[in-house]
Amino acid sequence: MKTMFITFLFLGFAQVTYSQSDIAYTETTDHTLESTHVKKDFNSVSEKIIGTSYLSAKTKKLQLQVFNYNIKNAAVYAANVNTTYSVHFTEGNNHVDAIYAKDGTLLQSEGVFKNVRIPYNISVIVAKKYAGWMVAKTWCYNNYRHNKDTEVLYKMQLRKGNKTKAIEINPMDDIL
Repeated sequence: MKTMFITFLFLGFAQVTYSQSDIAYTETTDHTLESTHVKKDFNSVSEKIIGTSYLSAKTKKLQLQVFNYNIKNAAVYAANVNTTYSVHFTEGNNHVDAIYAKDGTLLQSEGVFKNVRIPYNISVIVAKKYAGWMVAKTWCYNNYRHNKDTEVLYKMQLRKGNKTKAIEINPMDDIL
């Protein structure tokens, strides 16, 4: 029985090491370097928002799509009509509702992100203030208004045994 176990264990490890050695190799002979200039399509306010440390990666990714969206390329866009355009962005359980002006400027956006990873600096605050509590659910609410500060609010459901507690965190301030 011991011999069979050792044999199967050996075959199992041999299979794992064999599957890890199958790597595709490519070789390039052209070694010219090109310098490229990246043009940012979003305004300076969005650059400040996307670069903040209190937004999770999933939130930043969807917000970047909202800021880079060009309403002029949409089928419903009419250049001769003075109106605003409402666009709904979704990715899984997350969504952002954005309103664009006729010229393509983002006027406002409201985003709701469910079960996002809490940024490190916020999780440290929660861990210190609520030691022993476990984070059960998270939500991130992100509201952007043209020429105004962006509002970010995290809501968390904490659990400790049979007890649950809901807290709100404004990354600019502290736990509410």
